Amino acid sequence: MPDLGIISPAMLKLFNDCGGKFYYRYVEQIISPTLDKAFVVGKNIHAMASYYLNGENISKFEKCLTEKEKEFWQYLKQCKYFDYDVVGVEKSLSACFGDFWLGGRLDAIVKQGDNIFILDYKTGGVSDDMIYDYQTMVYLLLCDRYFKKYETLSFVYLDLKNKKDVVIKFDDSLRDEYKSILFDICQKMRDFDIKKFRRFDDCKCEYSKICI
Repeated sequence: MPDLGIISPAMLKLFNDCGGKFYYRYVEQIISPTLDKAFVVGKNIHAMASYYLNGENISKFEKCLTEKEKEFWQYLKQCKYFDYDVVGVEKSLSACFGDFWLGGRLDAIVKQGDNIFILDYKTGGVSDDMIYDYQTMVYLLLCDRYFKKYETLSFVYLDLKNKKDVVIKFDDSLRDEYKSILFDICQKMRDFDIKKFRRFDDCKCEYSKICI
C-alpha cells in the first residue's frame, strides 16, 4: 500500500466497511459521484453555521433556505453551544500518532471557560452510542493534542433530524483506548493487499464491476 498521507475518519470508516472500496477510492483515486438532496441540505446547513459563527450577516442566506433547511437551522442556531466562545470554524487539524498521521476538518470548536467542545452537525441523525465512531476518536485525540491544557474536552454531535445532542466526554482511559484502536486499523490499512482481497458475491457497490 502506498503512503496514504493524512488519514481521515472517512478513510478509516470506508476501510472498516470494505477494504476493496477503500483501495479503489483512496489508492486508485476512482471517485464515484454521490451527490443527492441530503448532501446538499447538509452542505447548506454547514455553510450557514460557518458564516454565523464567524459573525457574518446571514439574513439574506436564511431567506434562500428550504422549509426543511429552515427547520434544521433554527434548531441549530438556538443551541447553547453557539453562545460559547468560538475557537475555530471549519478548522483543519492533524497530528502524528506513532507511525501514522491522522487529520480532519472540524465543523466548529467552542469553549466555555476551560471547557472545550467539538461540534459536529448531523442532518441525517446519529445513534446514541457514538463513543467509538472514527470521527469521535480522531477528533478528540487531535484536540487533546492541540489544546494540551483544558478542564474538560467533549465531542458534541448536534443531531438536527432528531433534535438532540449526543455528547462524548474525553478522559485518560479513552485516550489510551482510542490510540490502540486507531493504530490497529491503520496498520491493517497499510498492510492491505488488493491482490488478496475478494469481494462478496452479492456485492453491488459502485466498484463491483472493477473489483477483483
